[in-house]
Amino acid sequence: ADLDILNRYGDIFICDINKKALDLINEDFYIEKKVCSATNLQYPNEKFDVVCLFDVFEHIKDDKKGATEVYRVLKKGGFLFFTVPAFNFLYSAHDKALKHVRRYNKKKIYQLLKNFKYMNIGYWNSFLFIPLAILRLLKKKSKPKTDYFDLPTSIEKVFLKILTIENRLIKNGYKLPLGLSLVGYCKK
Repeated sequence: ADLDILNRYGDIFICDINKKALDLINEDFYIEKKVCSATNLQYPNEKFDVVCLFDVFEHIKDDKKGATEVYRVLKKGGFLFFTVPAFNFLYSAHDKALKHVRRYNKKKIYQLLKNFKYMNIGYWNSFLFIPLAILRLLKKKSKPKTDYFDLPTSIEKVFLKILTIENRLIKNGYKLPLGLSLVGYCKK
């Protein structure tokens, strides 16, 4: 669904370190796809107007190198859109199972992206923060295992409605006080 939305705005180039993940992407959605790391993007300097890294930085051991590489491939005036998991105290077996190296707070993400001129960063997934935070903290010492599971359709619809309300609040300029993720954009 994300690629369908992005496809309306221009040509899409897709990179992932996992070839199997790339193989799942419909050919109608992209100009080019390649296996590469966010720390070694195989593109020339200032190639892109926009780079999207949705839940990527937390997987990179040297996230500073990843941020520098994204900055390199962005055109002057280009935008980086991103999401990362928030609050390191929530780091749990779920994160380990997903191969997360870390979670972020606002200060850490501002520091990571300090070369960018303008940043707008806020929290997302706030309404579910307390129940999921309690769940993650209770399971903190368990073996690496994601706490993902399929929900009944009726509950999924409730969660989708909650996230839709959050999205509207954010779109209207409301800054959520906390959340499971940080979402933002910055300009080169």
